[in-house]
Amino acid sequence: MLNSIRTSVKDTLVYGLGNIAVKVIGLVLIPLYTDPQYFSVDEFGVLGILEISGLVLTAILASGLPQSFTRWFWDKEHVGNQKGIFFMSLSTQLIVSAFFCLLLIPLSGTFSDLLFNTISWSRVITLVILASAIQTINNLINILLRLQSKSVLYTLTNLLKLMVVLSLTLYFILSKKMGLEGIYLAQVIGNVFFILILSVYTVRNTKLFFDKHIFKSMNVYGFPLLLANLAAVLLNVIDRYSLNSLTLLKYVALYTLAYKITSVLKLVISDSIKLAIAPMMMKRIDSANNKRFYSKVLLYSSYVMMLGVIAVSMFSYEVLKVLAKSGEFWSAVVIIPVLALSVFFVNMKDITVYGLHFAKKTGIIGIIVVLATALSLILNILLIPVWDIKGAAVATLLSQFFYWLACYYFAQRAFFIPYETGKLALLFIVGAIFSFLSLLLNDMDLLPRLLIKTGCLISFPFILYLFSFYEPVELKAIRGFAVKWSDLKKFRENLNSLKGIKDEA
Repeated sequence: MLNSIRTSVKDTLVYGLGNIAVKVIGLVLIPLYTDPQYFSVDEFGVLGILEISGLVLTAILASGLPQSFTRWFWDKEHVGNQKGIFFMSLSTQLIVSAFFCLLLIPLSGTFSDLLFNTISWSRVITLVILASAIQTINNLINILLRLQSKSVLYTLTNLLKLMVVLSLTLYFILSKKMGLEGIYLAQVIGNVFFILILSVYTVRNTKLFFDKHIFKSMNVYGFPLLLANLAAVLLNVIDRYSLNSLTLLKYVALYTLAYKITSVLKLVISDSIKLAIAPMMMKRIDSANNKRFYSKVLLYSSYVMMLGVIAVSMFSYEVLKVLAKSGEFWSAVVIIPVLALSVFFVNMKDITVYGLHFAKKTGIIGIIVVLATALSLILNILLIPVWDIKGAAVATLLSQFFYWLACYYFAQRAFFIPYETGKLALLFIVGAIFSFLSLLLNDMDLLPRLLIKTGCLISFPFILYLFSFYEPVELKAIRGFAVKWSDLKKFRENLNSLKGIKDEA
């Protein structure tokens, strides 16, 4: 099991490199997006609504194919026909994406009027639709890379795409003065570039194949997940749609900036872990000692996530002052700890929900996420008029907690895993105290503030030790890790040793 965990860590680091680059570049662009010379506060709010609309479109266009493809790729009955399964999935996605483009692009003006009470954003919305349609194709190719454990190729190709998008974004905004239109034109071109650079790899992994029975089975499996994916996306974006409907675009802008900062946690930590362990979680369904492995994945990923939550919450005020060109955005600091803690439950949900996948009870996921989305909508309607962005943040935290709790309850009934719930609760309580403590320190002078915040972050693992959080074998592993990597002369040797890690069957 330890070897599997090491493999997960190795792949997480490789995937994390790409995800970190994505987030770093996203944060680098924030000073440009918040610069009054190029974008007003309201335009930044419009960008926030367009971004979440792209997520909704991508969820609809994906049609549950990513999960169906992943499940059938590792099915024992079809292990010799993986290229055919990929061809059938990819060709279906191409047809679906083309159909929706033809259907939705003529309605761009209508969407613009519904969202912003003006048709002036219709051209940008057309680009959002195109970018989302091509992104769904990219996602399927990325899934194939992950399933084949091509973590290095995955990271390199996505970094190349990222650099193309960044370069074009800067060119279109700074030189061409294209504003929001330039942002999404760059994304369209970048997505096409990604498909082209992986075209040879894609062709090599396909063969002409269609089986009516398999196609029907994949759709029966994937359709509930389509609804679940859509509801899950709505759960994550309904806060900004609610703010757009109930308040001013200024509040959408503040909330969007806070959300961008806290989304570092999901992209760099949660998504990187998920990318690395997803194939391994499925492969170990019938392996010995698999439930202990699943339990430790949840505990260790939650541990790393809470360290990230504390770090982001502690230093969010300083980050905001560095990134945001306008002081109007600095008040967003008050909701960052709340949004950061909500990501903690997102990560826990992403791991615990595997129990329902193992039991092939995906229909329950759809019901849970619909209920969580309805709860989020109700909470947003009740809390936003009273607390504006703070109400939206609290609604997000409570709905994400409910989402995880419901997934945990039903997953445990379907496929019991002995999770260490006491340690998970301890992580949350100690982490929440540190996260909110950061708000009380922001009025201090810079140097003592930074020293105290750094001390709080460093003390977190030691406070857990006082509560007997670590097992003896874990303490031994930590000491060994510290000794091994503290020897800088052997850094290259230790780094090369990661290449030899293989997962046991």
